[in-house]
Amino acid sequence: MYRVFAMCLEAGIAAVILIPMFWVLNRYFFRNSHRAACYLVMSLYLAAVDAVVGLPSLLYIRFDRNINLVPFAYMFSDYRNSLLNVLLFVPLGFFLPVLWKRFRSFLRTTLFGLGFSLTIELLQLLTFRATDINDLMTNTVGTILGWCLGRLVLKLFPSIRPSWKTKELAVIFSVTFGVMFLAQPFLAEVVWKLVRN
Repeated sequence: MYRVFAMCLEAGIAAVILIPMFWVLNRYFFRNSHRAACYLVMSLYLAAVDAVVGLPSLLYIRFDRNINLVPFAYMFSDYRNSLLNVLLFVPLGFFLPVLWKRFRSFLRTTLFGLGFSLTIELLQLLTFRATDINDLMTNTVGTILGWCLGRLVLKLFPSIRPSWKTKELAVIFSVTFGVMFLAQPFLAEVVWKLVRN
């Protein structure tokens, strides 16, 4: 329960910075309020992922070589963590085909999820977290399940029109992880001190 609270608090703190940023981005770049709102939701999801997986920030970077390259090692004995890793990436697999036509492709979405997960695992070498091949596998499975859900939603609601502009995806990732690396940790430190007192 504490992990969920911490994730929500960290994402909420990020929202204080991201909401005005997305308002500006919509005004000068996206130019579509409905789409910008969807992008903001995806950005807040990415901020929550950042909070859960413990990516490095300006306040915390430390090289820690804690690596597991043995597939399935401890995966079934720690099945709860494996299930949470799957669930963590379902929204990514869902958002991609629903928001961008390019990701209606199963292969593109799967490779994107795999690449994103690999990036996270490599960045975790700069934190206290373990870099684990099992996380890579479970995150990719979550992306695939999300893609299946997204494709189902597109079939049920044919009025949904995904965008061709995949450069918007790069903007969402850059803005979100830039905020989570540079600005959010300073605000989070103040808020956590207030919460703990």
